[in-house]
Amino acid sequence: MTLNRRDAMQVSLWALMCLALPVRAQDLVALPNVATLEELIYSFAGDAPPEKGGVSIGMEAIAEDGYRVPVTIDAPSAEEVMLIAPGNPVLPVLRARFGPLAGAQSIATRMRLGQSQEVFALARLPGGGVNRGAQAVSVIVGGCS
Repeated sequence: MTLNRRDAMQVSLWALMCLALPVRAQDLVALPNVATLEELIYSFAGDAPPEKGGVSIGMEAIAEDGYRVPVTIDAPSAEEVMLIAPGNPVLPVLRARFGPLAGAQSIATRMRLGQSQEVFALARLPGGGVNRGAQAVSVIVGGCS
């Protein structure tokens, strides 16, 4: 295949459009970035008050490096989970939905923490109820600025 002038112009036009329209990944998410903790919980739970239990957060009590803190969320029979770090500049850390073919309703990932705080996990159940779990973590070196 040879590259002719028309193909070169089309490729250049597409490249220019991609560079001219920058999009942050946070803008693609439907989560409010500047919401308070109460607004964020209400946007997830609605009128159903979150009940304690039913969600377990697995993370170390002391995180020496706030740039990569391993965390696991286990929410049996949940349809959707949200991980919230109130001490970070952007409160919602993660929001995930479990489909009907999900083998287990658990997630393992890493996140950044800016300071010592209590991390929350909310889980929406199929019946409309919401469960809540929390884990306090002490951060030695913050990972957010």
